[in-house]
Amino acid sequence: MNQLKDFFQWILDAVKIWVIVQPWQTALIVRNGSKIKKVSKGIFFRIPYLDSVYVQESRLRIASMPIQTCTSKDFKTVTINASLGYSITCIETLYNTLYHPEITITNMAMSEVAEFVFENDIKDISPKIIEVKVLEKLNAGNYGLKFEYFRLTSFAIVSTYRLIQDQSWIAEGLNMSEKK
Repeated sequence: MNQLKDFFQWILDAVKIWVIVQPWQTALIVRNGSKIKKVSKGIFFRIPYLDSVYVQESRLRIASMPIQTCTSKDFKTVTINASLGYSITCIETLYNTLYHPEITITNMAMSEVAEFVFENDIKDISPKIIEVKVLEKLNAGNYGLKFEYFRLTSFAIVSTYRLIQDQSWIAEGLNMSEKK
C-alpha cells in the first residue's frame, strides 16, 4: 500500500508547478541545467521537467564525528571524539565546491586533528589547541559554510598494548585448554 502511495506522491511532485521555500531555508532553481537562480523564503513557480530545485536548511547543523585514535610524535596514543557546528551561508558556493558537505567537512576536521597530533609531542597537545587549529583550517576554505564551533567531546591519552600472536604452541602440540 505504501508503494502505491509513494508512486502517486512521485507523480504529483513531478507535475507540481510551485515550490515553497520556508523562512529558514535557501534554494537553487536550475533551469535546463544552466541558468541558476538563488532564492530564499516564499513561493516560486517552476516548470516541471525543466527546473530542478535544491532546497537546504540554513539553520545551525551539527556533525558528530566518530571516535578517532591518533599517535603523537612521541608515540603516545590519543583518543578523540568531537562535534562540529556549521550553517550554510551561500548555497550556490556550497553546491559548486562540495559534493557531500557533512561527510567532507567531517573528514577534513578529522585529518586536521590527526595531522596536529602526529606533528606534536603529547605535552604540546591540548583540547583547546586542537579546537582552534581545526577551526582555522576549516575557515581557510570558501565552501559557503560558516563554522560555528568545533568541540572535542572526549579527549584521552591512553596506553595501548599490542598482542603478539605467537602460534608456536600449535606446532608443539600444546593444548591451551588443559589445566596445569
